[in-house]
Amino acid sequence: MNKRIFYAPACALALVACGEAIPMDEAELEAVQQAADSGAKFGTLCQSDYQNNWRTKLPYVWNRCGWFNNELDDTDTKSFYWNLHGAKSLFEGGNDHNSTETVNLVYASTHGGAWSDTATYTMWDQNQRAFTKDMRLGNESVGLSILATYACETLKDDGKLPLRWAPTMRGGLRYVTGSFDKVYDSFTTDEQGEVFADELQHKAKIKYAWRDSVSDAWTDEDAAVMSTGTSESNCFYRLNNMTWQNYPSFPRLRDNEIKYYCRTFWSL
Repeated sequence: MNKRIFYAPACALALVACGEAIPMDEAELEAVQQAADSGAKFGTLCQSDYQNNWRTKLPYVWNRCGWFNNELDDTDTKSFYWNLHGAKSLFEGGNDHNSTETVNLVYASTHGGAWSDTATYTMWDQNQRAFTKDMRLGNESVGLSILATYACETLKDDGKLPLRWAPTMRGGLRYVTGSFDKVYDSFTTDEQGEVFADELQHKAKIKYAWRDSVSDAWTDEDAAVMSTGTSESNCFYRLNNMTWQNYPSFPRLRDNEIKYYCRTFWSL
């Protein structure tokens, strides 16, 4: 396991092992109880083929996403399962209040990337990508808490990770999963979504649920998770302890409340 800590926006700092918790107020305690009583909501956004073959087809996406849905909706509420035809606005804000912001967790699988100032998610539409620099998640309606994406390079560490993700996280998004380099599409990775959902249901920490789900493959896989914090120790406390059952107990951090971005990654 490897850890890297970032001071907003881009300065690397030393690591510490301690944790710092923030007490919940009454509204947050109520949210935890509601989540436990009613089950959380999730949605899935996935794409296997691309208009005019502008990107390589990913034949196993539908297994990965469909099996994730079939597992998690045994205990929680599936609100949508959509492809990425014309879906750019579902990520970037034009229509996120009717999609990503109506659920607690979004699981997505498509091509990904890391550009100089943004992470990218490939849409079906030719030459269309959703950019993290244009997203602000966690600030509307239910408010998205966990963005879990099986896509390459979205959590790449080249000193620019906070720059790419600050616009998205400043809305109050609590947690992101992805890859620091490559993940692959094959019959040995088509169960990744199902394994991830199963471990979430069994109260695994999100970081370990993601690591375990990505590690079960014949190919080398590069997994990563990221969160934010009010301090270095608080950031890793959130990153290391959040689960699908307890995430409402971790206060949303927005705008200038965010002081640190922290990441853990594995080469599996």
